[in-house]
Amino acid sequence: MKQGLIGAHLTQDELLDRMYGLGENGLAHLRECEECSSRLQALERRRAEMAAMTPSVSNEFLMAQRRAVYSRLDETALGRARWAPAALAVAFLLVMGVFLARPHPAYRPMHAPDPAPGVELNSEQGGPQTAQEQLFSDLYSMEQSVEPRAAAPIHGLFEASEVEAEQ
Repeated sequence: MKQGLIGAHLTQDELLDRMYGLGENGLAHLRECEECSSRLQALERRRAEMAAMTPSVSNEFLMAQRRAVYSRLDETALGRARWAPAALAVAFLLVMGVFLARPHPAYRPMHAPDPAPGVELNSEQGGPQTAQEQLFSDLYSMEQSVEPRAAAPIHGLFEASEVEAEQ
């Protein structure tokens, strides 16, 4: 809203402010400067042209448009309700999956059954050791080796060279 130099022309923003009555700043300059007053008159003519070009809209058209918007709003609410049964079915399936994956503790055996014939006794615990427990024990001992598995092929190379050296 301020002019940079005395006698300088008004900026486009200052002319727009004056056209819409937002400021009294530059009124004296508009009276004196023919260039700025002609620019303001051109802006006012353009504004009048645009106002004349705006088509008038009937109230019936606006009411029909409003009814169409309201009907679309009602349709979206019905669209969400259509998914509710499917969401409920998915939730039920998830709950049943969790329930079936973790059966009730009453159905789990509390103690190990008596050893069947041919089952070895576990010497550490004094109880029977099933084939499954033996398998887990063997797997655990294999995993507890200090050496990484990637070193096994290298050992194979050295064992082959030792066998050749002995021959």
